[in-house]
Amino acid sequence: MKQLVPAWAKHIIKKYCWQFVYGKKIYNTGRAQNKICLQELNSQPEIFPELNVFTSHNEDGVLQYLFSKLPSTVNPVFVDIGSNDCINSNCANLAFHHNWSGVFIDGNKKLLNRGKHIYNAALPKSIAEFNFIHSIVTPQNIDDILNQVLKSTNIDLLSIDLDGNDYHIWNALKSITPKIVITEVQIEKGMRAFIPPYENSFEEYESELPKGASPLSMIELAKSKGYELVAFNTEGYNLFFVNKEYSNRFKVISSEDFKEHFKL
Repeated sequence: MKQLVPAWAKHIIKKYCWQFVYGKKIYNTGRAQNKICLQELNSQPEIFPELNVFTSHNEDGVLQYLFSKLPSTVNPVFVDIGSNDCINSNCANLAFHHNWSGVFIDGNKKLLNRGKHIYNAALPKSIAEFNFIHSIVTPQNIDDILNQVLKSTNIDLLSIDLDGNDYHIWNALKSITPKIVITEVQIEKGMRAFIPPYENSFEEYESELPKGASPLSMIELAKSKGYELVAFNTEGYNLFFVNKEYSNRFKVISSEDFKEHFKL
């Protein structure tokens, strides 16, 4: 079926009519949802709250839970690799509702500039706290990119959403030590070793074709880098890892636990 609204028109609407498209997420409704989430955490601190302001499968809620268990940071910082338009992002809720700073990196200049425009308009006093970097990240350039914009190697959150190359980028990354890492896996591969070949071409728009490493291979990579699996989104394709320095604050999820939960 032919789309009623062409892609170029959707882009213009989202960019210049952002108040109508995203206003509820950025302002009153989003604030109210976060307030309820924090109240749930206070009353039931061991239960993952449900929160999807900018995410679809409880990534916002999982992050609120995880960071409620970690030492607070005066100026928390995220790095979002594969940030899309910075609104469809695991980090957007932290930026808009929790005063986080961060780095957005994406290979699609149009989408990145749309996000920059919205952040600049919605958070005019805070725009200097964000970096919007147009780049196709590779294992060879990712550390150089981050070294140029980050003041510290110790950051709070790393989100990688590259639809296939996630494993290779995290494997190569040495310049930062995040407390939490979110990365995407291809849950369809089940609990067997699978690492997709590195893909040199850049996919401008996401396809429906599953990509990425298997959960087992990503969990093993995480362990080799000093991280433990402590959460996943409702569909199991986003995994949340915590630096082993803090792993005693959480129930660590084994490969067998993950396999059993999703009947893989």
